[in-house]
Amino acid sequence: MSLSVEERKVTSTELYAHLNDATLSIATIAEHFNLTSQDITAILNIDNSQMSTILPTNEFIHLVWDVRDFINDELRTHGITPKEYSYLKGMKTDYWFLR
Repeated sequence: MSLSVEERKVTSTELYAHLNDATLSIATIAEHFNLTSQDITAILNIDNSQMSTILPTNEFIHLVWDVRDFINDELRTHGITPKEYSYLKGMKTDYWFLR
C-alpha cells in the first residue's frame, strides 16, 4: 500500500479528527503501544522519518493501521461509530500485503 502525499495528508487529518472525537491523548496511545509520544505523532502524521527510530516501511504501515484500530475501538466504547476513512478502509487483514 502506497499513499500519495495528498492521500497521507487526508489520512493524517482523519486520524487526528478521530483521536479528538475519542478524547484520547497521544500519551495514552503511546503507553498502550509501548512507544514514545514522538512515535505516535509520527504515526498520526504518517511520516516514518519522524519516528525516534525509523522503521521498515511495512512495520510502520502496520502501526498506522494498529493506531487507527485502537482509536476506532475507543470510539466504539463510547458508543460512537467511527467515520469511514478515505484510504484506510476495512481491516488490515483484508490486504494481502499487510498479513
